[in-house]
Amino acid sequence: MPIMTTRNYTVNDLPLLAEFFSRYQAAIPDAKLAPPELYTYHPGADNGANVFCAMDDSGTMCGFAPVFPAPCDDATPLTEPHHLWTVILADPGLEADAATQIRAALLERVVARARTLADGFPPGHAVRLASDLMASQRPEIDFLLGQGFELYETVHIMRCDLTEPLLDSPQPTGVTIRRWRMETESEQDAYLAAYNRCLPANAKDRAALQFFMQSSGWAKGTAIAAFDAAGNLVASILASPHEEGGFGMTDDVFVLPEWRGRGLAKYLVNAGLAYLREIGLSQAILEVLANNAPAVHVYQATGHKIINQEVLLGKWLLAPTGGSPPERTYVEKPESSQKKCDK
Repeated sequence: MPIMTTRNYTVNDLPLLAEFFSRYQAAIPDAKLAPPELYTYHPGADNGANVFCAMDDSGTMCGFAPVFPAPCDDATPLTEPHHLWTVILADPGLEADAATQIRAALLERVVARARTLADGFPPGHAVRLASDLMASQRPEIDFLLGQGFELYETVHIMRCDLTEPLLDSPQPTGVTIRRWRMETESEQDAYLAAYNRCLPANAKDRAALQFFMQSSGWAKGTAIAAFDAAGNLVASILASPHEEGGFGMTDDVFVLPEWRGRGLAKYLVNAGLAYLREIGLSQAILEVLANNAPAVHVYQATGHKIINQEVLLGKWLLAPTGGSPPERTYVEKPESSQKKCDK
C-alpha cells in the first residue's frame, strides 16, 4: 500500500474529509456519518486535538477516527460509566490488510488520547471507550471485536411513514402542551434541569444545547413541551428535520418520574410526528435501545417500524468494580442524534 501517516485533523482537512465521507457512504449507504463540518467546529473536537486522520503519500485521506468525551457529572451514580465515543474508519476501497493497518494506527492514537481525557473525568466511575456502528459496517465491527471490544447493546432503527394517518390520542389531563423554542437562557436552563433529572447519564450543559440550537435542523425544529398548572416543565420532545434533509427526527423524549404512566410520552411523540408532517416531511427516523421494551412499544404504537439495527461495542479503559454497571442507558454522542424515551 502507499505510505500512510496519522496526525491530528485540522480545519484545512475539511475538503479531504468530505471526499472521504463521500467515498465511504457510496460503499456503505446506511453508515451514520455526521456532517464533516462538525469535526471542525464542535467543541468536543477540541480544535482537532480529539480527531485523527490517516493520509497516504498522495495527500488523500484514507482513514478517520474521532474520540468524543461524554463524562458523567457529579450527580450521576457511580454505577454509571464515563464514555468516550469513537469510530474507526478506513477507506472501503482499500485491500483488507491495508485497511486493517490504518484502523490499527488510528486506534492507537484514539486510545492514547482517550486515556488522557479520562484522567480529567470525575473519579469513581468506570471508563468505557465505545463505538456505535451499523450492522452493515462489518469490517469495522470485526476489527474492534478483534481488539478486545465487546458487544454491549443493540439499537433498533425505526421509521414512521408520515403519509399514513397518525395516532389520534387524547391529551393527558393536568398539563398544558405547546411548541417551545427555548429562546432565552432561563428557558434553556429550565429545560436542562428537567432533562438532566430524567437522563442523568446523558447530561447536557447550556453550551451543548446552544450548539445544537445553532444547527440547520433546529432552524425548523421545535420542542413540544408539557407544563403543569404552575408552569413547570414536566415532559418534552424535540422535533426537527435532519440536517441533511429528507426526513425528520423526534429526539430526547423525557417525562418527569411523578408524571409517568399518564400517556405523556406517547402523546408527545405523536405531536412531534404531526409537526414534522406539517413542515413538509414524509418520514421520521429514530433510534431506540432494543431492550427498552416500554420505549419500543411507544414508538410502535405511534406507527414506527424497525428497519435496521446498530450495534454498540465497548472496551473498558478503567474496569468497573463490583460487577459491570447497568447497560440501560444509551449515552449520547455529540455528533449523533440518539433517540431515547424515558417514560
